[in-house]
Amino acid sequence: MSRIPLAEVENLTPELREMLHQVEETTGDSTAMRVLAWRPDILKNFAQFYWHLQTEGQLDRKLIELVRLGVAQINRCPSCLKGRYQDSFDQGLTEEMIARLPEVEKAGEFTERERAAVRFGQKMASDHWSVGDEDFERLFAHFNVEEVVELNMLVAQFIGIGRMFAAVNSINPVCEIRLPEAV
Repeated sequence: MSRIPLAEVENLTPELREMLHQVEETTGDSTAMRVLAWRPDILKNFAQFYWHLQTEGQLDRKLIELVRLGVAQINRCPSCLKGRYQDSFDQGLTEEMIARLPEVEKAGEFTERERAAVRFGQKMASDHWSVGDEDFERLFAHFNVEEVVELNMLVAQFIGIGRMFAAVNSINPVCEIRLPEAV
């Protein structure tokens, strides 16, 4: 049960109900958003920022989803792990790839660009102090500076929001995915 009561959908404005409906259709769960719905201004601004960063940036949706789910595995965020975005599957993401994220460095189905991004997200989520110059050198071998900035903002958002939703327990339980071996 959520530590912050969930806003009742029927008490929300039509605009907020539509936002929750879109989240439900896109990810399969709007539980966490119902916590934010107590502050419509925060929910609207967060949603605008989140969707802009996810859909209007330079990084492709498959890469973003790989990073998001890699961070979600570290965060052990059930809501984050449960959600799927069809556009990333349209770009080639598979459930098999998601299951292999803990072994991203060894798994053959990832590109070097994807490995660099996912591994960066995993390190940031598990021990941000372990991120060093070599990690940024690896990123810059595959990304331009604008993409590295975008990737950092995505990772920071995924870590923070996933941990907040877990802390307030605004999650629906799903099967647990094991953590990466060497993070």
